[in-house]
Amino acid sequence: MRKIKIFILSHKFNKNSIAALTGALQVCPETAELEPSVMWNSEDLLRSAAQASGEGLLPVICFSFTTLHFLDTVKELLFLKKNLDALPLPPVYIAGGAHPSGSAEETLGCGFDFVVKGEGEYAFPAMIKALINGSDPCGIKGVCRLENGKLISKGRAEAVHLDDYPPFPVRLTKFSYIEITRGCPVACRYCQTSYIQGAHYRHRSPEKVLDYSERLVSLGVKDLRFITPDCLSYGSNDVGRPDVPFIEKFLKDIRKCAGTSNVHFGSFPSEVFPTSVTDESMELLAAYASNDNIVIGAQTGSDRLMRHIGRNHTVDDVRKAVGIILKKGFAANVDFMFGLPGETEEDEEESIRFMTELCSMGAKVHSHTFMPLAGTPFGHLPPVTVSPKTVQMLEKLAGYGIQYGSWKAQMEKSNRLARFRKIFAETKDAERAVTGSDNYPAPPLQRCSHI
Repeated sequence: MRKIKIFILSHKFNKNSIAALTGALQVCPETAELEPSVMWNSEDLLRSAAQASGEGLLPVICFSFTTLHFLDTVKELLFLKKNLDALPLPPVYIAGGAHPSGSAEETLGCGFDFVVKGEGEYAFPAMIKALINGSDPCGIKGVCRLENGKLISKGRAEAVHLDDYPPFPVRLTKFSYIEITRGCPVACRYCQTSYIQGAHYRHRSPEKVLDYSERLVSLGVKDLRFITPDCLSYGSNDVGRPDVPFIEKFLKDIRKCAGTSNVHFGSFPSEVFPTSVTDESMELLAAYASNDNIVIGAQTGSDRLMRHIGRNHTVDDVRKAVGIILKKGFAANVDFMFGLPGETEEDEEESIRFMTELCSMGAKVHSHTFMPLAGTPFGHLPPVTVSPKTVQMLEKLAGYGIQYGSWKAQMEKSNRLARFRKIFAETKDAERAVTGSDNYPAPPLQRCSHI
């Protein structure tokens, strides 16, 4: 039996996954008494891991990240390995999350010892138990490692039943938003949700959601927020077809439970699928939700491009949804994605016209840039630069206060990733590749017409 100390490197973009994983540790009998240290910077982690090693504890350093944060995480990993691998008990480095699940070999090749591929609620505690017992973690489905350049794995971790695990630690040392639905049947070709979490909805039961909501309210949490790809599909198996009586009862119960706390439903971190927006569904949100805005996804103003990327609705569905949202007194925030694979100049013109139309109706544009996310059908494609014409329109809308988003940062990170992969393929040197990616040249304007 080995004594270990778990460290989890946290930032504002992975706090929900960390809450779920630490909650899963507390549910597993063999790991229930472990108290992971959640660290917010590498320097503090250096000192704490060195201290643990000096006390005879094996440091187990865990990372959870998306493709958007992959390169920054690799930098942190290399920094830690350079400073900690000479310890009497050198750390074990574990990666999980959307990017490692979609690209396990690439992640391991950068220096991680193990990757948890797929959902971690069962696999992560089982892996920790194996490390304590000195057994091989790769006997657990979902846990991977490289051996002489070959991936050792029993496959992806099984999808879990959400009711079997809490969304945050049962002892409430750290809590987050409540995940009510996992997976998505839409399977957009650029999005990781369907390909990593499954192409069907899995819902946490209303009874469990109410229980966790009551616990948060009892702790003084003033804003109840829920994680779901489409809040109005909660309780349903069909995309864009709300079970209105189910949603109404759920919202009534949540509203009663919340008391003076706010109930956010259909705004960050959840959204609404365009065809879920009806007069009836918006009246429910107006009656029970505290948010004054609704987020919906359009991604493009071209019906042809919508079909190509796998969206299960039309431009007119978005137009009608925005009209209803505004009519019911909500602000409408509409997601658009630029530089999509297969986009033509005609598609671009249609998106510009559609953004202009929606803004004239009173909506705001929430802007994103396409990024090739690991594990998706578009994950192998190169990034595409946003054209000057679209850039000019976005800056104009931003000047009027009706466009916002991180599209510039996403474009920069997407091109850094392309540069990293090119250097890494040539050198197999993660440090050289991640350093070189910081100095990527400005890419020429291109349209990715292939699939």
